[in-house]
Amino acid sequence: MRIVRTSFDEIRDMMAKNITENGITVDSFWEDHVLEGNHYSIQDRDSPVGYFIIHGESTITSFYLVEEYAHHGQEIFEKIKKYEQVTNALVPTGDEFFLAHCMDGFQRMEKQAYFSLYRKEVPADFRRKELTFERVLLREEVSVIRLAGDFFSKDDENKIINNADYYRVYKVLEDGDLVGFGVVEIGRVIKSIASIGMYVIEEKRRQGYAKNILRQLKELVEEEGYDSRSGCWYYNHNSLKSMISAGAYPRSRLLRFYF
Repeated sequence: MRIVRTSFDEIRDMMAKNITENGITVDSFWEDHVLEGNHYSIQDRDSPVGYFIIHGESTITSFYLVEEYAHHGQEIFEKIKKYEQVTNALVPTGDEFFLAHCMDGFQRMEKQAYFSLYRKEVPADFRRKELTFERVLLREEVSVIRLAGDFFSKDDENKIINNADYYRVYKVLEDGDLVGFGVVEIGRVIKSIASIGMYVIEEKRRQGYAKNILRQLKELVEEEGYDSRSGCWYYNHNSLKSMISAGAYPRSRLLRFYF
């Protein structure tokens, strides 16, 4: 077997099959790290039998071998750890194959994030607010998102300005007053998903707006045929509570292993 540098397009179908068939829960944060990394194909006689991805030269973000070659996993993973400047791996707990190989020889592990799915049932204590969602589309409107402080990055602003088709930001209004923002990121690796997030301006917090924004974004993307999900930093307890109040539950975790 040999390892060759390749493009994401060359491994896209194999990755999508791995994620969907094994029920691995991921979100837009994971997708960013996969798409922005360096992509490698594992081949036998020029036929692809697996792949791996390294983000920022130091972080393995994906590793997979088809079943017929899975018994070579430990040998190949040890080689991968010597590529570029690898020091760690970022792995969803639902990815059993990748996770198992990370656990063989790590020095320490850190909890990074929750990946949550949404239940169909509306939580019994949910009280709906009448909110209006207005998409931020024009360059002249981008300055409004700066009201969210550092929640949005310069890269997020560029996505709006350049009309990135997978990235949407909504102003959320109640009776014409701004209460926060909603974010939708349509899956680029897994086309069937949409990651949703929110920001509530400071004076409107602890009034039920966070869970309402999430719940209504869930309805919006599911009407378009997407499966909704949300993620948050593992120690962002308020965000996790908001997701649970909106009907989500943490299905998977994201872990970082250091070798």
